[in-house]
Amino acid sequence: MAVRGRQVRTIDKPPSLIGDDGFGNTHDQTNPPHDPSPGPRANQTTSTGLGRMKLKVRFLLLMSAIFVGFMLITWLLSQQLLDKVNQQWGEQFSQRQVMYDKFRTLTPLLREIALARQMAAEPAIIDMALREFDPEKRKRGIAAMERYRFNFRDHSYFAAFSGSGNYYFNDAANQYDGKQLRYTLSPAKPQDKWFYATLSDGKEYQINIDPDVHLNVTKAWVNVLIRSGGETLGIIGTGIDLSDLIKETVNLKQQGVKNLFIDKSMAIQLNNDPHLIDYMSIAKDVGQRIKVDMLLKNPGDIERLGKAMLELEKSPGGNTTLWVDYLGDRHLLGVAYLPEIGWYDLTLMEKHSLNLFKDLAMGPILFGSALMLALLTLGLALRRWILEPIAALHAATEKIRHGDFALDAPIAGSGEIADLSRSFGRMAKTVIDSNQALEDKVRKRTEELHRLTEIDPLTGLLNRRGMMERFENEIARQSRQGGELGLLLLDLDHFKNINDTYGHAAGDLALCEATKVILSTKRGYDHAARWGGEEFLILLPDCAQADLLSIAERIRENIRALQIQAGGQTFTFTVSIGVHRPNAPQTLDTMLQKVDSALYAAKDAGRDCVRLSQQAGGATR
Repeated sequence: MAVRGRQVRTIDKPPSLIGDDGFGNTHDQTNPPHDPSPGPRANQTTSTGLGRMKLKVRFLLLMSAIFVGFMLITWLLSQQLLDKVNQQWGEQFSQRQVMYDKFRTLTPLLREIALARQMAAEPAIIDMALREFDPEKRKRGIAAMERYRFNFRDHSYFAAFSGSGNYYFNDAANQYDGKQLRYTLSPAKPQDKWFYATLSDGKEYQINIDPDVHLNVTKAWVNVLIRSGGETLGIIGTGIDLSDLIKETVNLKQQGVKNLFIDKSMAIQLNNDPHLIDYMSIAKDVGQRIKVDMLLKNPGDIERLGKAMLELEKSPGGNTTLWVDYLGDRHLLGVAYLPEIGWYDLTLMEKHSLNLFKDLAMGPILFGSALMLALLTLGLALRRWILEPIAALHAATEKIRHGDFALDAPIAGSGEIADLSRSFGRMAKTVIDSNQALEDKVRKRTEELHRLTEIDPLTGLLNRRGMMERFENEIARQSRQGGELGLLLLDLDHFKNINDTYGHAAGDLALCEATKVILSTKRGYDHAARWGGEEFLILLPDCAQADLLSIAERIRENIRALQIQAGGQTFTFTVSIGVHRPNAPQTLDTMLQKVDSALYAAKDAGRDCVRLSQQAGGATR
């Protein structure tokens, strides 16, 4: 091949017979150009020239085809690799997003469920359900519900009793004070079917999205069964305004991300479009419900979603992802099961919003004199500029996926790839920070819920459950380290007379004032609890007998000195106190029996006194 401007020399003549006309064209010296007589050799030269032109074009076309083919193959391989990275990253992002949506939705609901279950176990409410038409029972039951009203997020409650069908309700504005009985339910009315369906279902609690046509409100109702001795007496609970719940759960501001919740029948329970919510699902036949197939039109997607739901129900706590067609576009669907409320969290993410790499700057491809050198140069460039940074980012995503958050995302490559590395680092930090914040929020909410189960709502002291836990811990500590435990059991004298004479509000005030005396008298490391009704229990670790009796006497005297104002009247009351301090370690039940006996001894002695328990052999300490 000659240099540019030269044609390929023919090889059928010696070099001495080949000439150059000075214009880059060659001619055969045996047949000069001015020779007009054509011959077979001239025809051969013409034919060879045409052949050389065709060969040049074919060579350029071949080189162009090799270049285009090489670039096409490189592009296809790069796209395949990037798609794989995007898919893996998208699935990991989906899992994090589903976890975030799950706990964000559960947090407000779990607190309301815990409070509603506690309210359903209130003795006064159970007595009202059993003897609703006893005015005193009804009054006490409504008073108990009113106390809980302020603890609920919506400051509202409802109660419906199976015996009478009566429905009680009051809201944040207290507009139904004194007329909490709103209406009577009937199985013949379609709008009341939720009540009888919930009773028939028998689950301890449920979340029911329902517009109450009687009260003209639409809420996510927390329905908890009232039970006594194996008998279902009614339903009690509260509600969360549906629009507020939608704003907090499914009305996302994330570009390309949609969120909804469905139940086990695939009926839509929460959606940012209220018209697509299946209200009062429990009272409908399955075929009448608004299901997720309103959004996912592909039957194959519905079938795969159903299988995923069954798998998640068998092993709750995890989540899964699958690709589905939503509104004519490809979406990644994250699915998680919420066993606490029996719902499934569905998070849809648009495919283009999951692309980690949106631009790919290919490095310059150098072609040398040999194709192998060009291919080697291109391979090395791809490896250094693209593949190694992607591998580093992939390794980082794998570490994050396996829970290793203590890493600094590598700054790999240069130019756009380096920018991409920094973008990944910022994304990883955002995911890590979000995960930590979510874990902190869940931990705090869990601690709050645990605290609510241990605290008496009226006095702020420990309840029986909270005190039993401290009692067991102190006994265990005593067995390990030695030490002594003291108990004071207090009972307000003639407390029923206070309630009957001055009203239950005065009785509550007396309990609170007695609580203040206890808290101001006990030591900082002692434990005090409202043991039940008008009884209080104080646990005093490492307390000598003389100190124990002194504390008891101060409490008795300070309570005796109280003067309570109620309804323009002033009243006082006294307290009887039983004291127990064992000579040797005793079981929890034995200590409680001993201090209870001491309390009865104080009452038998005329009340308003302190009595020490009798030890074995009849001796006192």
